[in-house]
Amino acid sequence: MEEGGIFLEQYSGQSLKELIELQSTHRIDSLVLAIESALDSRKEADESMTEAELSILAVEAFEREVGNGGFIQFFINSSVEYTPILVDALKAISCHKLANIAQQSIDALGVNPSDIDAVEDKANSEDDALEEILAELDDAYYETDEAPAYALFDYIKHHRDQIRLTA
Repeated sequence: MEEGGIFLEQYSGQSLKELIELQSTHRIDSLVLAIESALDSRKEADESMTEAELSILAVEAFEREVGNGGFIQFFINSSVEYTPILVDALKAISCHKLANIAQQSIDALGVNPSDIDAVEDKANSEDDALEEILAELDDAYYETDEAPAYALFDYIKHHRDQIRLTA
């Protein structure tokens, strides 16, 4: 995927079309972050979100939290709200290896992924066996050759009619 080297520092009201057109001059990860920022603002304002928009937020939360602190961090921070849709979101962007790893992490919890309180409680339980399993899955995450930012950007381009950045 062709991309430029400029990092877009922040979202400043550009349309989705304008952000996509920056691909040749800007880093893809920075464009995805800008799109996430706009969607986060809409979500914080309690606006309704499409499945595509929620998938973007889920994948970005996954990448940020697991990339910084592992699956435990994903399950104990606000990103936990995306647990029920995470695997489907990763599959939607064709990151099947990461979807499999994410599914294994959810299965390791042994709770209903739709019960956010149960997910958080289990992740906070200081269960040594669970921590060991999740640490192995963290390693698998780091070793995968899938690049979620690029896959997500392609997904965004193909679902642009389902994504609205501003009110």
